Order: sequence, then C-alpha cells, then structure tokens
Amino acid sequence: MRLRTQILLSILGITFLSQAVFGFLAYREISESRGDQLTIFLEYLSREVAQRIMLPDDSYVSEIYLEELRKKFSTPSSILIVQKNDRVLYMAGELEQSVSVVSKHLKQAYEDSDKHGLINIEGTQYYWAISPLPDNDYQLIMLQPEANEEIKIASNLRSRLLSSGFVVLWIAVWIGLLLSSKISRQLDEKNDQLKHLALHDALTGLPNRALLTDRLKQLLLQSQRNKEPFALFLMDLDRFKEVNDTLGHQFGDELLKMVSSRLLKSIRDKDSIARLGGDEFAVLLPQTDLEGALVCAQRIIKSMEATFVINDVTTESKASIGIALYPIHTDDVDVLMQYADVAMYQAKKSRSGFAIYDPTQNKHSVRRLTLMNDLRLAVENNDIHVYYQPIIGADKFSVTGVEALARWTHSELGNITPDEFIPMAEQMGLIRSLTFQVFKQTLIDSVKWSDKGYVLNLNVNVSTYCLQDLALSRKINELITQFSIEASRIELEITESALMHDLSRSRKIIDQLSASGMRLAIDDFGTGFSSLNYLKNLPVNTLKIDKSFIQDMNENESDKAIVKTVIELGHNLNCRVVAEGVENQAVIDSLKVLNVDAFQGYFYNVPLPADGFFEWLVDYNK
Repeated sequence: MRLRTQILLSILGITFLSQAVFGFLAYREISESRGDQLTIFLEYLSREVAQRIMLPDDSYVSEIYLEELRKKFSTPSSILIVQKNDRVLYMAGELEQSVSVVSKHLKQAYEDSDKHGLINIEGTQYYWAISPLPDNDYQLIMLQPEANEEIKIASNLRSRLLSSGFVVLWIAVWIGLLLSSKISRQLDEKNDQLKHLALHDALTGLPNRALLTDRLKQLLLQSQRNKEPFALFLMDLDRFKEVNDTLGHQFGDELLKMVSSRLLKSIRDKDSIARLGGDEFAVLLPQTDLEGALVCAQRIIKSMEATFVINDVTTESKASIGIALYPIHTDDVDVLMQYADVAMYQAKKSRSGFAIYDPTQNKHSVRRLTLMNDLRLAVENNDIHVYYQPIIGADKFSVTGVEALARWTHSELGNITPDEFIPMAEQMGLIRSLTFQVFKQTLIDSVKWSDKGYVLNLNVNVSTYCLQDLALSRKINELITQFSIEASRIELEITESALMHDLSRSRKIIDQLSASGMRLAIDDFGTGFSSLNYLKNLPVNTLKIDKSFIQDMNENESDKAIVKTVIELGHNLNCRVVAEGVENQAVIDSLKVLNVDAFQGYFYNVPLPADGFFEWLVDYNK
C-alpha cells in the first residue's frame, strides 16, 4: 500500500472515530443535563410539598394536593411519588405499570445513582429524580417519560453530527491529500538523493566506482554491438597524501574539488569522470582510439600544470595517468581496469605523466601491486626492521657514529631492497610513518648501547616528503626528549634531489631542525645536478660523497678529481666530508691522502641488525 493511501486512510479513520466519540459524549451530556434539570425542579417542588401536604394526617387530601402540584408545576405526563422507607405513600399522575413494579425499579435505580437517572420500566423509558423531604424518612420522586422531545433532540443531534461529520471529513480528506502529497514528494526527493549518493562521490559530486563500473559495462556492450573502440584512464595525484597530511584534510578536500573541476573542463560532454576514492580518478572515453586517448591525456596533464591556490597557500599537484584501450588490450571490464592500473603505476615510475598499458610490464606490475599491498601491512605491523652501518673517523679509525637503514624481508619474496620499497612508501604516503618508526627504533637501540658505554652519533635518512611536514621538527624533538638523547648527536641525511624538490618549504623546516641542535648531512652528494646555492644558505654540517665516485676513484681520474674537489669544497664551507661505498684499503689510503673526515662502506661491515651490530662494535673496539 502506497504511503499516500496509508496517510489518507489513517486520517479518515481518526475522523470517524472522533465523530463517534464526540456524538456519544454529546448525547450523554444531553441526558445528564435532562436529569440535572429534573433534580433542580424537584428540589424546588419538595419545598412546596413539605408546605402543602400534611403528612400523614389525611392521605386523600395529600394526594389531591400532590396532584395539584403536579399539574401546576410539572408536565401532564409526569408522575410524582411520595414514599417512606421505599414504600409508596402517595402518587400523582398515571402509571401504566403497577406501583409495586415501579417501586422495585426505583429502588434499584437510586441505589445506583443518588439523584437522577434513566430507567426502563417494562419497556418504557423514564427520567427519574429524587429529593428528600424535610423529614428525612420521606422522599419525593418524579418520573418523566422519555417523550418526543428527547427523540427530537437525539435526531437533531444525529443530523448535526452527520452534517458536521461530512464537513470535517471533506476537510480531513483534503488535508490528508495535501499532507500525503507533500510527504510523498519529500520522500521521493530523499530517495533520489539517496540514489544519487549511492552512485556519486559526496565530496566532488562525480560518479563513484559503482556507477563507473555500470557505465563501463554498458559502454562495452554498446561498443561490441557497434564495433567502436573506447579508452579507460586511471589517474591519481602525485604527492597528494603528503599534501593532505601536511596541510590538513580540509585543504586536501578543496584540492580534490579543484582537480575535479579541471578534469571536467578537459573532456568532452559524452565522456565520464569518476572518483574512485582518495586521490584516484577514472576517465571513460567512448568512441576513442589510441590517438584520441593520447590527445585527451595530454590535455589533462596540461590542465594540471597550473598551480592551485587554496586559502592563500600555493601548491602543485601533478597527475599520473594509466591508459587501457578496448579492444586492443582486452574485452573484459575487470581486466581493463587492472591494465589501466598497471599502466598508471608505470607512469608514476617513469614520471612521464601518462603511460599506455604495456603487456611486457605486467609481470613486474603485478609484483609491484603485491608489494605495495604487503608494504602497507608491514608498516602498520612494524615489520620493517632497522639495520646499522658504522661510520669510521679518519683520524683514529674509531667508530664515531652509525647510519640507520630500513630493511624489509618479505615472507614470500625475501629481501626487498630499499631502492624498491622506499619509492613505494613515498608514493603510498607511508614514508612519514616509516621514518618515525625507524627514528624511534634507532633511539631505543642507542639508549641500550649508551647504557653499555658506547655513545654514538646517529644518522637517519629523511625523505623529501617528510621535509614538507611543518610538524617534523616538533615530532622529532618529542622523541629526543622522550629518550633523553642530545640533539647534537642526531644527524639527518637528506639527498640533493629532496632539497631541490621544494627548497623554500624545505628550508623553513631545516632551519627549525637546526635551531633544535640537530645536524644536517647531504647524502649522495654530487648526483643531484643541483645548484650549490643551498650549501651557502642552508645549515649543512656534512657532505657524504656518493659511492659511485668513491668505488672507481683509483681507476678513474675524473672520479678522483671530483672526490678531491668535493672534499676541498666541504672543508672550505666548514663541512665534514664522509666517503660512502668504501670497499678496500687502497681507496681508504687515497681518501686519507685527500684529507677525508670519515669512511663508510662494506670494508668495515655490511649493515647489521642491532644485536649483530653491537657484537661487531665490541669486537672492533677490543
């Protein structure tokens, strides 16, 4: 049954019920009013009876007086009775029933009600009322047959109730129709809103994954029927997780809205854009071949080049697009989505903006997707372990510090190199959590070594994404305070490419870290192809020469010249210089001649877990 019908029937039912109750109460009120009138009249009459009737001297005379009073003060059909102790003494008026029968019914009646009421005496309805005479042993009773007057009143009441009922019913029907129409309309609107929410993204208003899948299936059937190609893009924003974490979720939401607006302006009217979740979008291009897909991809990449300004904060948001085509790549919807996903991660890896699905990359991409899923679990479960490699001072060849290095042993694939999983962590927005896990574990192990007499400087790598976090300095200082570590023992290693990613923002954070007493080392120095301007303007304490120059320096004069130049440059800027990748004594001797400050490499030891490193440390210092 429809809601409108239910509301209408409910209102009608309430109307009929209220009319019935009202009619019953009105009729009862009229009956009670008639009895009250008789009672009031009888009280007046009882005074007359007491004055004019001499009781019990002469019954004949008393009955005459009682009859005169009845005729003078009452109606022709009324009956007056004087009784004592439930026995009738005098009666005026004509009764169809015997005195004994009337007396019996009256006795029952005024036992139920002490003043007035309505009784049935052998088929005849009487209103009755009773009033005591001054002598309490005597009562005056009046009977009034239910005459046509009451019938007329009841009939009139019924007609009025019926007419007013029709009016009320007519009003109720219209009210019911209006209310049901309004409520039904509102419910229809709510249902439409719920349907829209079920198929659209609440933030951007774009279709969601469910609607995209439905449209993709319909488009596949249409394209198969018309033998037309189409293209599917999967796209996500580079560095969005870091922007969201650094500048806040509200900022990230506004960025997603602005990105959605630019995407809508970059496609045709018949194309579809969907937000799949987070910073991931999909673009569906009907009747589009490879050439058309490339044109659209370039148009989207072009639209994303301009900076975004939100609340006076300027940021960039590049995109990586994976392209899969029907029927070139597959005719299965789910497989097409998977291929577009593979192509998207290929675009991220190559930083080319977009990439077309390449079957030769599929095996590598499946491994990558597996690793990315498992990496998230590994970070959440603290399954990334910290290994340590010693840094040896060149003056006394003593261990001056350690570099903390993240290591991941996959349950099925074995050891995963940092070169493979660190970029994944950066792309997935896990690098901040991973950095703080490594930092905290390094402090824990350092405290254990210090308790045993080995106080070492601690080098920890910091990703470019961490340098966008304005809260980085505060969080690191909280950990240092928690473990009572001197800030001067902490040296943060940052690559040249990380510094040049957003130098203005990085500088603010680096200045905060330096002001807290921590040191800054430039890792892999010489490979960043960057300006040396940051060495002049940033509080750099250490230069770490990349191992690619160190390992062949004795065989390659260019490498040796670069190493010599970097050492001299560092010393001229009051920086300590560390040589990475030292693997033999000959390289150490050459570096010693060039006046390097410290060594690091496999010649001394490979990175070891905390317990293994401590055992090596004890043996080395014997």
